[in-house]
Parts: sequence; structure tokens; C-alpha cells
Amino acid sequence: MSRVAGTGNEMKKQAKAGFTLIEVMFASVYLAVGLLTIAAMEDIALSRNVDAKRLTFATNLATEMIERIRYNSPANATSFAGVGYPYHNIQVCNYACTGGSTPGNATANATANGDYNQWLGHLAATDSSGQPFLPNATGTVTSTAVANPSTLQQVQITVTVQWSTGFRTPTMTMTTLVAPL
Repeated sequence: MSRVAGTGNEMKKQAKAGFTLIEVMFASVYLAVGLLTIAAMEDIALSRNVDAKRLTFATNLATEMIERIRYNSPANATSFAGVGYPYHNIQVCNYACTGGSTPGNATANATANGDYNQWLGHLAATDSSGQPFLPNATGTVTSTAVANPSTLQQVQITVTVQWSTGFRTPTMTMTTLVAPL
């Protein structure tokens, strides 16, 4: 018996390691979609943050005007039924828009006139970069006499702040009752 020496042509099974090209492509696509989604969510979050900041600013302006009206209680005592009421039909625009008006009743009352002018300045306020806090802001104050009970001489005050943001025109409205002290 003779033995044949190996020729070295035997096939050996080799272990394959690594990723195929298709696996790498799918992983890249999944990663890209994930990163784009995160970027889109970041943009939405920033825009909602700006909207919330503007709404907070408008709420503070409306609250401030209501507090100014409550503070001016002598004017609340001298007028009833919305006639001659110093804060009735005040329409305030920022300096970029037109149509703002001080009613004659407000100019007759020094405190109401000062409140009007300061509110006008607040509506036109800008941030450190010169951008308005509320673009094209408009503020309106209306008063209506409360009929029952008439002995309380209450006046319903409605303060509205409106501004524009792109295609939308958000509005903040607050209503309260004031009466003479």
C-alpha cells in the first residue's frame, strides 16, 4: 500500500466575517431617516417655543392693561354705562401699523391717557435683535355696562391683543368686571 501525498488543492471552508453591501445601505438609510426626523422635530419645537413666547407676552400685555384699569378706580366711579368711560374703544397698534386711536375719553383722564401711551409702547416692544415681540400687534379695549344689578355700577372690560405670525393671526382676549371702590 502506498500512500499518496496531499497535493494541497483541498478546499477548506473559510468563515466569512463582516457586512454585505446591502446591509450597509439599509443601515445608512435608516440612520438618515432618523436624523432627518430629529431635525424636523427640532424645527417644530423651536417654532412652538416662539409661539408660546408670543402668547405669554400677549397674555402679560392684556393682564397689564386690565390691572391698569382696575387701579384707576376714580375713573371707574365717575362713569357708568360705558358713556364717558375713559378706557372705552381704545385701539392701539404698534408703530408699524395704522389705525390706532386714543378716544377722547382717555385723553381727558390723565391716568387713562398715560396707560394708553405705555400700552402702545409695550405693543411695539422689540427684542435685542430689533425684531418685534408681537409682529403687527393690535390692542383693543372695550367697555360695556352691566345691566343687572345696576346699583353696583359694574362695567365689563374686554381687552384683546392680536398679532400676525405667517399665515395665522392669533388673538388673546381677556374679559373682567370692574366697579368703583
